[in-house]
Amino acid sequence: MQETYADLLRRYRQKHGKLVAPRQRFESLDSKLWLAYSMGRKRNFTDLGTYASKAGDHGYYPAYAFDLGREDRFLFKGWGYLKARRLAKLYVRYHKRLNINYVILGHRIWSREKPYWHEFSRDDSHMFHIHVSGIH
Repeated sequence: MQETYADLLRRYRQKHGKLVAPRQRFESLDSKLWLAYSMGRKRNFTDLGTYASKAGDHGYYPAYAFDLGREDRFLFKGWGYLKARRLAKLYVRYHKRLNINYVILGHRIWSREKPYWHEFSRDDSHMFHIHVSGIH
């Protein structure tokens, strides 16, 4: 039997306690993404933002997306950054329970629409962070 959202949340709370609040506060991020966000933060990824006044999933309030990075900014590694790739694969593994629609890392994207890692070369910004979008 697969773990449910409640199972993941219970296991998270047993190990880490409270969920981690986004830098822009919990209100800035859709509540269905709080656990996924906290899982990344507990793996030593830094908050690079939730809400932003721009088009796309970051442009809603609360936002349907968050970006996580590391102090070293991945050093232009993107998909080649093992720690980020592990987190991206974790999000994909639990995407249904974590309400994740798609994940971008480097020049690769995984989505519910195309449930395999495939080319994403719109820009180089995801060479420095992992982007997670939730379901609206």
